[in-house]
Amino acid sequence: MVSLDIVRKFNGSLSSRLPRPVALFVGGTSGIGRSTLRQLALNTNAPTAYIVGRSESNARPLLKELGQLNPLGSFKFIEADVSLIRNVDKICEGIKTREKSLDLLFMTPGGLSLVGRRETSEGLDKLFALRYYARMRFAQKLMPLLEAAEPAPGRVVSVLGGGFEGNINPDDLDLIKGYNILSCAMHSVTMTSLAMEHLAASRRASFVHVYPGLVGTNIYTNSFPPPLAAVYNYGMWPLMYPFSVNIDESGERHLFHATSERYPSKTIGNDRSLAARNEIDVAMGSNGTFGSGAYLMNWKGDISAAGKKMQKLRKEGMAERVWEHTTNLLDRTVR
Repeated sequence: MVSLDIVRKFNGSLSSRLPRPVALFVGGTSGIGRSTLRQLALNTNAPTAYIVGRSESNARPLLKELGQLNPLGSFKFIEADVSLIRNVDKICEGIKTREKSLDLLFMTPGGLSLVGRRETSEGLDKLFALRYYARMRFAQKLMPLLEAAEPAPGRVVSVLGGGFEGNINPDDLDLIKGYNILSCAMHSVTMTSLAMEHLAASRRASFVHVYPGLVGTNIYTNSFPPPLAAVYNYGMWPLMYPFSVNIDESGERHLFHATSERYPSKTIGNDRSLAARNEIDVAMGSNGTFGSGAYLMNWKGDISAAGKKMQKLRKEGMAERVWEHTTNLLDRTVR
């Protein structure tokens, strides 16, 4: 576990370690994304943050707050439905025309669903697209900016289910045939970790897959109709609250995950001098190698190497197969 004191110490030094950062938050208008964005505004000098969400009107109070927290910062809202890959591509092209580098890509879009497969106009299941395909498209399209970041390469953070990888069907990766609530969750989580391992092996960027723990957000209110949301909010949440993570602490910790030298790219992972100068150890990557560039962790910063199921998938070459499937499918989707 990374203590909260250490988290706050490093966050407090961020303005000197990462001057004028440029970040993209996908799903940053509520919950963990919003809380992490607030911490970025509080702890950096003149940041530039692009914030992708579904409603500009709903984002206005957040934009006003961020401007008050950091008057020198630039906070730009992009209204878009990122379950559609063509919208993801449009956002990425727009950012590439404005920025030469990107320090952070922070992604939390998704939600919950009790229904079956719901296809977008592009033929992808909407929830699966939000949890996995759209996120990987952002990483793919913005990789040149992430690799150009200085003084350290940029970082991709996907908040989902790092450490909970399991079985996937290699013959039905997009779940056309075998879609259900469990298979969507397992494919999203496991394919994220495999894709990140594949990218980390050859890219000048680092990749973090986080399980955020139980956090008091509006995910049920946004995902379910009012009667079901009320059952959760007033019936279940009071029982779960004592075991939850405070939303402000979650934001502090995720900012640390997103910016700390503890999680370097593979290109500098073997050179621990940067982390050593900041009095922090380099973390073990998902493949069991320190500084591998791809990291699985829980909300406390506890690192885990991939379990036996991931080890088996890795030996079978599934990391490469998953990424090939992902890029081929997404390229076909936007033709």
